[in-house]
Amino acid sequence: MKKLFLSSQVQEYERIYFGKGNSDKELMLQAAKITAEYIEQNFKNKKYICVCGPGNNGGDGYYVGIYLYKAGFDVKIINALEHKTKSHLCFEAFNNARDLNLIHEPLILNNLHKDVLIIDAIFGTSLKGSLDMSIINLIQTMNSYENILSIDIPSGINPDTGVACEAYVNAKKTISFVGRKLGLSLNEGKIATGEKHFHNLNLHMEKESRATATAYTFKDVKDLLQKRSSNSHKGNFGSTLVLGGDKNMGGAAIMAAEVALKSGSGLVSLISHEVHLKASLVRNPEIMTIGCDQPEEVVSALVDKNVFVCGPGLSLSSWSEQMIKMLIKHLENNDGSVIFDAGALRYIAKNNISLEAIRSSIILTPHPGEAADLLGLSSQEIQKDRIKAARNLKDKYNATIILKGAGTVIADDKIYVCEEGGPELATGGTGDILAGLIGSFIAQGLSAQNASLLAVAAHGLAGSEFVKLHGEKGLAASELIPLIRKKINHK
Repeated sequence: MKKLFLSSQVQEYERIYFGKGNSDKELMLQAAKITAEYIEQNFKNKKYICVCGPGNNGGDGYYVGIYLYKAGFDVKIINALEHKTKSHLCFEAFNNARDLNLIHEPLILNNLHKDVLIIDAIFGTSLKGSLDMSIINLIQTMNSYENILSIDIPSGINPDTGVACEAYVNAKKTISFVGRKLGLSLNEGKIATGEKHFHNLNLHMEKESRATATAYTFKDVKDLLQKRSSNSHKGNFGSTLVLGGDKNMGGAAIMAAEVALKSGSGLVSLISHEVHLKASLVRNPEIMTIGCDQPEEVVSALVDKNVFVCGPGLSLSSWSEQMIKMLIKHLENNDGSVIFDAGALRYIAKNNISLEAIRSSIILTPHPGEAADLLGLSSQEIQKDRIKAARNLKDKYNATIILKGAGTVIADDKIYVCEEGGPELATGGTGDILAGLIGSFIAQGLSAQNASLLAVAAHGLAGSEFVKLHGEKGLAASELIPLIRKKINHK
């Protein structure tokens, strides 16, 4: 797992470091040298165009260009935002580059060459406000090149939220220093960054500073599920009950129950509208499916169940609302962990349900639109600060929160950001798969936090495996199930 920091935290750490008498120029030169060496080792290009802004990030870019030029490469440097006042370090670096005749006009980018690497050093973490049209055009031209390396963060990406400006650099790789920036793992930042490389410049911010969030991958959590004893029986691995599947919406609940079964829950039950009974039994006869016309008729089926997944395939109909109210009433008087997803979240938001009377652990799994409804905001406001939104949801509902999206955020005793998965998961039903998977892991004995961490990572990694096999378009949610099963069995 890796600590993630706000840009202001990194800046404060550097301020204290320089306040102890350490040289800011020496640190810049060190970063530039490491970047130049990284470029030589990881790119085959022999020609380079550095696009440099007026801040210290631009200074890094100038010195990178100088190092590469002195190593014998063809280097050209563009002085972007030349009308802006440069920082003192950037000004000194610019003068050195100018003395070597490395400064060129932005028009050189129009002569597109396949063998050129673009080195993006326009903004770094200093970007404030919107971009003017000249920079938008410059970034769009940069993006016409196949290979781009961004220094610290792709220009046009907010370093704290990952939200993009009017235009942003699409980097193939990004190298960052001192402390990993939170925005590289969220929203457009997660995608624009490409492959990430980090160097601490021999500073120890990760050990000495408290992180805003923690990034993790499947490898970090894959061993949370214990190896099974040879004398195990189904009772050792819990009972998961899925409540969902209103009329014409049966597939969501059937998939949630299926993934619970095929990821290891000892027993799996499904309460769904009676019209879906046959479909469920044909697909998965191992799942104990109860079809009901009136939810109150099956309240006895909730007894002795320890994990509930509520919401896949539920709507705002009377039948769905009765189903949700029945479960909430049961949980106010009985133990049992619950995952509220999809239709259940819409019901909670619509009726301003507090959930405070529920006795056991609660997990909410909203996408940005559902999170917006729960907090009375717009989805745009949620995306502008996903970490804050997840924290606010956690505090409001006293629950573990999984805020889905690019850089899924898990909020519990700490904030986690999952590095797995991508746009292939942006299709109907994948959230239902995730809800059922979380329920299965809780049934098998994991805490709400650990079940959330493992489920989100396995779900995301399964998406990446699909991309390797088929490409990122056309994923059917149920295709994740065998891929998840394979991964949690470490195959």
